[in-house]
Amino acid sequence: MSILFPLPQSLPRPLQRWILLRRPEGNFRLGNGWLSAWLCTLFGALSLLGVLVFNFPAWLTIPELRAGYDIALMRAGLAGLMIACGTFGLFAIANRRLLPALAGLAMLALSAAFGGADTPLGSLDAAPAYIGLDWFIIGLLTTGGLFILLEKLAPLRPEQPVLRAEWMLDMKHFFFMHLMLGGYLALTNALLVWGLDWARVESLTSMVSALPVWLQLLAIMLAVDLVEYAIHRAYHAGGFLWRIHAVHHSSRQMDWLASSRLHVLEALFTRTATLAPIFLLGFDQAAVNLYALLIGVHATFIHANVRWQFGWLEHVFVTPRHHHWHHADHPEAINTNFAVHFSFIDRIFGTLYMPQGWPEDYGISGEHPGHSYRGQTLYPFRPLIDAAV
Repeated sequence: MSILFPLPQSLPRPLQRWILLRRPEGNFRLGNGWLSAWLCTLFGALSLLGVLVFNFPAWLTIPELRAGYDIALMRAGLAGLMIACGTFGLFAIANRRLLPALAGLAMLALSAAFGGADTPLGSLDAAPAYIGLDWFIIGLLTTGGLFILLEKLAPLRPEQPVLRAEWMLDMKHFFFMHLMLGGYLALTNALLVWGLDWARVESLTSMVSALPVWLQLLAIMLAVDLVEYAIHRAYHAGGFLWRIHAVHHSSRQMDWLASSRLHVLEALFTRTATLAPIFLLGFDQAAVNLYALLIGVHATFIHANVRWQFGWLEHVFVTPRHHHWHHADHPEAINTNFAVHFSFIDRIFGTLYMPQGWPEDYGISGEHPGHSYRGQTLYPFRPLIDAAV
């Protein structure tokens, strides 16, 4: 664990040991109260954010997503978070893990003061701007909860903790990427309508949208993957595009959270490019929604710290082993495995690299875009900044 800020030296040493002023890192030993203390803090924070979402849905939720919410289920989830926060907090206090537990319980008290799970739903009148706080909460609880469980059940590297090195940096990427999803959707849709609306052919879009949903899903995956392959190779060609993509490749440990380390410009460029064929071909909204759910899970899965291999299926689909080799810091693996859905695309274009086993090392030798969110955001522009200085 690393110190966030030092304890005052005037405090008695027993009191310094009693209070935790550190961020969690590494493995927790069950039964000593630290895990409960930090889970209390996490659930308290999520409870407070959830109450804010109920109070200000027009500002803190994504309109395209909230239309499908079951409000009763959302309230039950919020109540569950608050109960979990209180339970873990009491256990942590009983084990004298005061500070994180008290912080979590303080946020729990604020959540209750602002209405708790019974908070009346605020105005849904369109706001001039909004952020996806709802998507962050749901994503962290569902994606994080699912993949942390999978990584503990079948870990590729059992010694790698959930709170491994630089987990906080990747959590910042996760947080901001989810908050900005609504902005990405609005900007991407505007760019596609402005730039490609003239190229849509009504007879083609009508034919495509009439296909069975399962066939549309496969067609979306293939169309998107061909575009993704091309833009992915462009990122690896060097220059400004590589400096954007290098942020993603800078992770030296692979797990579910590493998939979120993505420069904001790469997210915008890639989303716009890969949504172009979906827009042009006019797929039915049900197929698009199904694909959005699939890509969210699959993109996280192929980065995960899981040891599963899939035999002959690896010759068809991109799996964790395929994508781990793409991130490998091995000379023979550089500029390979660009596909994101179908591994046979790499075989067709001669960029498939799938030896037996798994990589030993990840990241970029001799290059690192920085160890802070700000540093990684500025990294593509570093030559211009250095020249200006």
